[in-house]
Formats: sequence, structure tokens, C-alpha cells
Amino acid sequence: MSVDGDWQHMELLKLYTALMRRKWLVVQSVLFFAIAAVALSLLLPKNYRASARVIVNSSDSTMSILSELDLSEIATGLSSSSDDITNKIALATTRPLLENLIWRLQLRNSEGRLYTTEEILVPGLFGELEARPLLSVTQQQGTDILVFEASANDPHLARLIADTAVRLSVNQSEKQAREDTRNAGIFVKEQLEDVQKNFDDAMMKISDAQAEEEILDLESQMKAGIARVSDLMMAYEANSASIQEVRGRISMQRIYQDRETDGMVSPRTAQLNSKIQGIQTKLLQLAEQRAEERTQKTERHPDILHIDQLIAETESELQRALDEQHALDPTVQDLEAQLSGLRKKGEEIQSSINRTTDEFGAYPDKMRRISQLQLAADAAEEVYKSLQEQSYQIGVAEAMTVSDLQPIEAAKPPERHYSPKLMVNLILGLVLGSAFGLGLVFLFEYIDDTIKSPEDLGEVWDAPRLGVIPKFKGEGERRVIDVLATTHPVSESYRTVRNGLLYASLDKPLEIIAVSSALPSEGKSTFSVNLGVSFAREGKKVLIVDCDLRRPAQHRHFSETSNHQGITDVLTGKLKVNEAIQQTPVPGLSLLTSGPIPTDPARLVESLRLRQLLLDLQKSYDLVIVDTPPSLVVNDSLVLSRVVDGIILVIEAHKTSRKLISDMRGRFASSGIEPVGLVLNKLDFHSSGYGYYYKAYRQYHSDEGGLPKSARKEKKSGGAA
Repeated sequence: MSVDGDWQHMELLKLYTALMRRKWLVVQSVLFFAIAAVALSLLLPKNYRASARVIVNSSDSTMSILSELDLSEIATGLSSSSDDITNKIALATTRPLLENLIWRLQLRNSEGRLYTTEEILVPGLFGELEARPLLSVTQQQGTDILVFEASANDPHLARLIADTAVRLSVNQSEKQAREDTRNAGIFVKEQLEDVQKNFDDAMMKISDAQAEEEILDLESQMKAGIARVSDLMMAYEANSASIQEVRGRISMQRIYQDRETDGMVSPRTAQLNSKIQGIQTKLLQLAEQRAEERTQKTERHPDILHIDQLIAETESELQRALDEQHALDPTVQDLEAQLSGLRKKGEEIQSSINRTTDEFGAYPDKMRRISQLQLAADAAEEVYKSLQEQSYQIGVAEAMTVSDLQPIEAAKPPERHYSPKLMVNLILGLVLGSAFGLGLVFLFEYIDDTIKSPEDLGEVWDAPRLGVIPKFKGEGERRVIDVLATTHPVSESYRTVRNGLLYASLDKPLEIIAVSSALPSEGKSTFSVNLGVSFAREGKKVLIVDCDLRRPAQHRHFSETSNHQGITDVLTGKLKVNEAIQQTPVPGLSLLTSGPIPTDPARLVESLRLRQLLLDLQKSYDLVIVDTPPSLVVNDSLVLSRVVDGIILVIEAHKTSRKLISDMRGRFASSGIEPVGLVLNKLDFHSSGYGYYYKAYRQYHSDEGGLPKSARKEKKSGGAA
């Protein structure tokens, strides 16, 4: 395997061991997120969604009828507006329509306040979580169909919102479609009333003149003049009709311009006017900024109010730009120029009529008077007939004009809610919980400075490593290996330490060994007694001396021993050393406890009598193991290390930090003391990547015939914690 492959394998092994050490952190995170997801799914209000569909089209029959009635321009206008689906979507979501919808259905929040149009259109951060009434209008892809989709916390309310929005949109579209023809019809009716009045007056005057002058027929006398005046009147009528037509087109254009507000600008206007296009872009940016700010702030927040003010000012600026654009609209200017020309032409025709009638001045006054009255009556009659026909045509056009939005599918109450989705939320919770748990594992692993493996210990201190002691369960709080078989992995680990000491003492035998640690509760006392048991099993005569005169612990390992008497009694002359030594149940293993705790332990530790006592004990035993206090807490271990042949430092895995070991190394180096070796204690093989060693060893020693009952129980329970 290459160097890169080895490195990758080591990194994967570190990740695996980190996960094994903190697997419960991941499990707890996953359970928390999963339970939270299920709880939210069960507690959050149910959200139901209903949709209705309408198609955007224009009636071909209506268009053909309008064209036959010489209203092709109205038909063309209706056709062009119905094709603009984007405008239809915008019209369906305008403020007046939505306010009407909210008022009709009385859509109120929990406080009794009517929802605003923005709340109906924009879900917001908690919109769907609260199951708030919402409405969206979208185009079905690839078709001319608009989808009105509504959601609410009640299925019938969701259906009602969708159907009501469709009905209001259809009514609005039909109203706008008929507005143009209705305006033209109103104008024609007003003119028709005036012309009819003029015609009645003219006929009344003719009747009065005939009765007064006793004239019955002027046809023979005025045939030629009437023909000429009739042509002029027809021309005047045609010109008047053209004037009405141009006025109608101007009115339609003005209406189209009035529709074009700051909320709806046609693409043509935006394309012609770069200023309007820039203001629209600014409005979109402000809307996006407001939406982004709204996700974190309320409607009354100063930032939101400031953005609303900017939007209002920009909309006013856009309206002014539109007014300027409309004032300079070339289409309107061309129509007004055309209207001016038609008016001038009408004046010329009227002038010609006046000149023609003046020619009859040579006729007798009676003839001229009757002729003028007859001509005026005929002209009024023709105009009246023409206007009456136009009024009829406009009425037919208005009746035939229908909305270009046609409902094709009504909304149905949904049978099931679409959110919250239990399985989706559960899966999301599991994924988020796993990710969060892994993140916590990596975070804690990153900030965890403790020693977790022999390799970590070697990186901090290059002193010899005598071995690794696994974490194991004993009977109650007792951790002595005298109840374990000699083939048990824990016993084997102490045998490894023992052999390491023998190899380290090839040049100079180690007869007195001190044991210490960096901090309390790292297992140095348990290690001392178990090391003594391991040597005693090899036939050595071993004595354990408890020199931790502040917190003695050796007397607790055996029920047969106590701390009523010990080394303090020997040092003070109350007892002889032979009287203070106690025997343990382990053959060959003796114990000299600390005895009563003195008032000044440091003075006894530094005394020459303690040194002489240890030297005397060395002569009577093959090995003397001295249990000393933690080296970073008190200085006793450094003092005693100058008397013994070597000192062993016990370091607890997953507890002692690298900094503490560095401090302890510096303290020993400054005292000129080199430990005989380091022992990593309480190592969890399964969570540190060494579980396969432990498993392989147990499989190798699977025969339980020679193990005591307590050892077999320990073996079945897994040995290591």
C-alpha cells in the first residue's frame, strides 16, 4: 500500500474511532431531531391545498361578429389583450381583487384582523407553518391555462378561496372587455339624443312654415340645389362619422394608457422608454430587498418602513414617467392630428353648405326658408339614422363581448393535507440529526485535548511506553485482577507491563518502583496493586507501600486489610515495620498501608527515616511498589523518585489532556528525573480502534475450562467497558 493509502486508512480509522467514542452523541442527536420532527408534524396545524383552472382564450365567433359589424378595431384590441397571459396573472393578483376576496370570505388571523394582500400572496417564514390562507396564480407549463392554487387550514376554505378568486378574475376580465364598447355606446347615445332633438325641431319648423306660407312641394324648384347640398351633407356626415371614429380610437388609447399604471407597465412602454425600464428594475430590487428583510423583521420595523417609503417614492416617480410617456405618445398625437384635420375638413364642408344655401338667396324668401328647413331636416334625419345604426351595432358588440378567462376545472376540497408530511419530516429530522450529531462529534473531537490512544501519548512524551491497561468491570468498585484468570486480556496487559519493566532493568534491576500520575483518580493505586498481583503470580515476593499520605487508597482493595496502622506509625516509632505490614489474599503479596493521615505529610515524605525504611524493605522483598500522590498536585512523587530505582507514570485515557502531560514532562525534566516508562490506563478498546485486538485475543482464549466463575462472568460481560 502506498504512503497516501496508508494516510487515508489512518484518517478513516481516526474518524471511525471518534464515532465509536461518541456514538451516543449521534444517537441522541438523531433521536432528538426525529422526535422533534414527529412532534412538529403532529402539533402543527394541517395545511390543505386546492386548485382551480381557467383557460385564457378569445371567442372566434365573437371576433367574427364584431368584424362584420365594422368593429374590427375593437375586436383586434380584445384579441391582443387576451393573449397576454402575464398580464392576466398580474391582474388576478392585484390589490383591489385580493381585498375583495379577503372581504368576501372574511379571512382573518387568530387576533381577528383581516389579512393583508401581501400576507395572502407571500407565505413568509411562518406562513405555511401557521397554515395561513395563501393564493398563487401560475401558468401551467406549455399551455394557456392559469392555475389558481389556494391553501388554508381547512379543506373547504381552500376550495372556496380558489373558486372565489377564479370568479372574481373572470368578472374583472369581462368587465374590462366590455368597458371599451360601453364607452363608445355612451358617446353615441348622447349624440343620438342631440340629433334627434334637432331633427324634431327641423320637422316642426317645416310644418309651421308650410302652414304659414301654404306651400306643399318645393321639389321642382330646388331639385338641383338639394342634390348638391345633399352631397355636401353626406360628406359632412361621413366626416362626422370619421371624427367619431377617431375620437373613439383616442378614447380607447386613453383608456389603455389609464390601465398602464405603476403596478402594470406594458413591455412596449418599457422598451421605448429606458427611464421607465430603469425605474422598474429599481422597484424589483426594492421588492426583493423588502422580501429578504421581511424574513427577519416585522412590518413595523424601521427598515421595512423605510423600504416601503422608497417603494412609494419610486412608484410615484414611475407614474410621473408614465404620464410624460403618455403625454408624448406618438399614436395619440397622430390620432389628434387626424382629428384636427377631420374637424377642419368638416368646417370646410360646413362652409360649402353655407355657401350653397346662400345661393338660394336669389330665390323667393319663402322658397329659401322652406328649402333650408327641409335640408336641415333631411341632414338631421340621415345623421340620426346613422347614429341609430351605430348604437345598435355597439349594443350587439357589447352583448357579444365575453371574458377571455373561461373556467375549465373547479376546485375540490382535498381529502388529505399536504403539509406537514410526517414521513418527509421524519426523514429530514433523521438526516439533520445525523448531520448535527456528526458535527458535534467532530467539534468535540477537535476541542478534545485528552489522550485517546498510545499514539497520542507518544506524540506528547517520547518516554518508553510500558503498555496499555484496558478499562474493565470488576465486582462492585473493586478492580483487582486476582479474580481474573491469568489468560484474561486484562491480566495479559499487566503481564506486558511487567515484561516491559524487566526489559528496562536488564542493566540495573528495579527493586523499588514508584507509581504516580498527573491528577487524582487516574487509577495509579489500582495499577500499583494489580502490578503487584502480576509479579506475585510469577513467584515474586512483593510489597506495596502506600506513600500517598493525603488520600490513601491501597487498604480498600482487599477486605482483609485496613488503614488503622501503617507507615506513619512506623515513621513515628509507634510500631515496628513487621507489625505494620499486612498480608493480602494473594500469595506473595504484602501491603504496608499509609496509616493515620498525618498533619504534615510532606515532612514525613522528605524525612530520612522514610528513605531508610524503603532501603530496609528492599532487602526483604523481591520488589517494592511505592504508591505516590499525583505529581501535578503535590511534590511527593518527585521527592520519592530520588529514592526508588524508577518511577512509572499512569495516564488515564480520555481524561488527561496533552497540556497536563506536557506540564508533567517539564516538571520531571526540570528535576532531572526520567520515568522508567508510561502506562496508558482505562483505555476503552472498542471506542479507540483497538477492539479487534481485544476480540481476537478473547477468541484465541475461548476455552473457559480453566477460568474461575467470576472470570467467566467477566468474559461474558465483555471485559472492557
